[in-house]
Amino acid sequence: EFVSTLKSKHDEIQCELVGGDLSKPETRDSIFSTYDEKFGPSRILGAAVHNAGQYVGVTSTNADGLAATSVTFGDNKILGEDGKPEFDHMHFYQALYGDAYIDICERSLARMTSEYGGSLIGISSPGCNLSYGANPGYSLPGSGKCIMEYSNRIMATTAGAKNVNSNVIVPGVTLSEAWGKVAEKRGCKSEDITNMLVQKRVPMKRPIEVRGIGDVAAFLCSEKGRYITGVSLPVDGGLHLN
Repeated sequence: EFVSTLKSKHDEIQCELVGGDLSKPETRDSIFSTYDEKFGPSRILGAAVHNAGQYVGVTSTNADGLAATSVTFGDNKILGEDGKPEFDHMHFYQALYGDAYIDICERSLARMTSEYGGSLIGISSPGCNLSYGANPGYSLPGSGKCIMEYSNRIMATTAGAKNVNSNVIVPGVTLSEAWGKVAEKRGCKSEDITNMLVQKRVPMKRPIEVRGIGDVAAFLCSEKGRYITGVSLPVDGGLHLN
């Protein structure tokens, strides 16, 4: 549906859709084989954005068939009946945010040139770095996003020689379908959750539209934003100040 919308609004662009669970290597293989076939002979890659994510079992289904779970490191809920840890959920998050991010960045960087440069962008919300307090309920997805945010810093130190910047955008309360899924699980409306979070935790007292995150990504991919690199950039109305 999104591809159809893009094509109807912008006659000059070419869109190719590749489906699959991004935590799986075969999905990423399909993305790059499609790129090479459709764009590789005539174009040079200029930007790659890793925007995949989910709250397992809540905001989306997944190829591993994992259901929702609640684990806080140290509460022993990760231990199975045999007393050993069950890492299926944690490994999924680490594959989705860690493996996939590094894979996409590495393969994208190989298709960029120093003559034209490029941009690598990851999306990590909420942030999992020292600008944010420890969020016990986010133990499992946070373990994956830590890989993304640290890898981004290393990526920036090497990609710079190719005139490529690497950054992670950290949104705050963003108006998206994901909140509707969370609200459904809690028996309330999406606006109930977003309004509560905005009033309690966002100094600017308003959420951000998805397009606002896209605008920041576009700036980081532009020549004016190219000199910004290695940053986990909060775009959250001050949420990270809590």
